[in-house]
Amino acid sequence: MTSQERREARYQRRKAKRQAKREARCAALGPIDKVFSYRKMFFYGRRCCNGVRWKQSTQNFELHLFSGTARRRREVLEGRWKPRKCTHFTLRERGKVRPIDAPHITDRQVHKTLCNEVLVPLYNPSMIYDNGASQRDKGLHWHFRRIKDQLHWHFRRWGREGAVGLIDLKGFFPNAPRWSIYQRHQRLITNPDLRWLADTVVRYAPSTAPERGMPLGVEPSQQEMVALPSAVDNWLKCQKGIHCAGHYMDDYYIIMPDVEQLKAVIREMVRRFETMGIRVNKRKCRIIPLTKPFRWCKARFTLTETGKIKVNGSRDGIKRARRKLKLFYREFKAGKRPLKDVEQYMNCQSAYYKNFNDHGRLLRLQRLYHAIFFGGRQCSGSQKTGPASA
Repeated sequence: MTSQERREARYQRRKAKRQAKREARCAALGPIDKVFSYRKMFFYGRRCCNGVRWKQSTQNFELHLFSGTARRRREVLEGRWKPRKCTHFTLRERGKVRPIDAPHITDRQVHKTLCNEVLVPLYNPSMIYDNGASQRDKGLHWHFRRIKDQLHWHFRRWGREGAVGLIDLKGFFPNAPRWSIYQRHQRLITNPDLRWLADTVVRYAPSTAPERGMPLGVEPSQQEMVALPSAVDNWLKCQKGIHCAGHYMDDYYIIMPDVEQLKAVIREMVRRFETMGIRVNKRKCRIIPLTKPFRWCKARFTLTETGKIKVNGSRDGIKRARRKLKLFYREFKAGKRPLKDVEQYMNCQSAYYKNFNDHGRLLRLQRLYHAIFFGGRQCSGSQKTGPASA
């Protein structure tokens, strides 16, 4: 037996072991009548109502939850369930327009059961640790702390030598290739009934292009898209062995001591993404030396010469907050807005900037707030404010 044949035999054995583990994980879920049991569907149906019980549709749904759960469970088990049409609306978040497709609450019950009982147990084992979006006990601020730990790890070995590479995926949700999602269902969901249900959710999801795109606002879409780049993630972590790398949904960062190797890794990542049908926004890809600050997910990270890491929040948010305070004061004087709403807004701003090294920004914003509302004078756009009176 030649060396090439031995390598192929080892690869086939590893491949068979991985497939056996996938089948064991799917078999541990049980058949579809166990996964979509009445108890589980009723439990997730109650969770769908949390926070939206003021809606008339939610009240009607919870009023008939006993009989409705039995009816929807029967449709799922018999293969007759189809999602209803989503409600489409548009949000503008910090100048960026986001189209949202909200499913009906009856479909959310099936979606939440599918995500928590099927997709999460089968997708999480193949996802890297440094993927912090839409996962339990993780989130954006968890990822900020994770980047600080990785920068400390890098500084102890190479100091401020090297650079950080930032990669942004273009239209991550609208341009998602559905054929790649179907292939992952075929590979990970070995139960044909559960695979049919997962394919049905993707097939009936609204999109602007045929066989492309996943909607924002649908819970299974979040889980599908979080796990979509797992093949590239595992190549980056396992095969290349890069410790300081990760991503939050479609925003990637890679920290390496050698800039030329970093460029080669980014080029290979772009090639692998395009092979999977995932588009990369090359205009937003950046390589920034660690001696300079870099921005990632609306936060600015600065690695100082002593190894201290400063994390600052969004600078544009302070500008918007100052303009809003002056607008709120005019509405308050006209009797259109109570002072309680302004205090609540200031509490939100304080809670946000207390997560960063922005004590000075928060202090100046609080001084402006006290000067406008309690200082007895108005502030123009160019007027500077001093400290608030005691």
